[in-house]
Amino acid sequence: MIKKLLTTLIAGIFVSSVYAQTAPTAPTQSSAPTITTEATTRFAAGVTASLNASTTNIIYLQQTGIAPTISINQDGNSNRAGTDASGTINSMILNGNNQVVTIDQTGNNNVINTMKITGNDANVYLEQLGNNNSSNVSCGLVISCAGQATLNQNALLDLRFTGNSNTANYTGNGTALQAAVYVKGNGNTLNLEQSSSTGQGQQMLINLTNSDNNTVNVLQSSASISSLALAQNGTGGTTFNVSQTGTYSNVSNITATSAGGSFNVIQRSR
Repeated sequence: MIKKLLTTLIAGIFVSSVYAQTAPTAPTQSSAPTITTEATTRFAAGVTASLNASTTNIIYLQQTGIAPTISINQDGNSNRAGTDASGTINSMILNGNNQVVTIDQTGNNNVINTMKITGNDANVYLEQLGNNNSSNVSCGLVISCAGQATLNQNALLDLRFTGNSNTANYTGNGTALQAAVYVKGNGNTLNLEQSSSTGQGQQMLINLTNSDNNTVNVLQSSASISSLALAQNGTGGTTFNVSQTGTYSNVSNITATSAGGSFNVIQRSR
């Protein structure tokens, strides 16, 4: 009986001591830790906007250097390259010679605004797959984008769009610019412009496959020759507005199969 009583007393003392313990005090700090900030305000603002936005993927890129290879792939809806969900533009600026740039966006309501390419012998490949996408691409607005495309590559700028109700804006300023634009879909709008004040001409290829009710606006201005090759097939009408200006000659080679549509071509040689 005495042994049992002692055992009970010892257990009671142990339990009471456990429950009597004080909870540990959480560590405190007198001031918040210093956070290293990005020196480039523009880039930092873009990153902040991307973290607060509700879109799927957002990318900002500023690159300077020779012969970089850049590949970007965004898969999902409402992707952004060079802009945020609110429409604030932080242009993707790619500056340097011999650039190879590939951008793929898959999904709907994707935006590229704006991609600026400066330098010589750039090779740019842009593809958007989906509906209601838009892109703004400029080449050589600050420094001439000169030089021919390298071997086994279709053009200096290769732009491809598959889907409906897409908008593409391209502005090229430089010597010997080449651009190829491929479209599959309906209700798309293309605004394409090439200009040069030097003696080398501009070349542009436009191919619309199984495409109806599109609007294609082409403006070429060169100190020598402007050349356009355009092919379209579909069942609905497409509107083509073409203006070419060259010191020596202008060439438009147009092949179209559609019901309805309109062709407005203006050529000027000086």
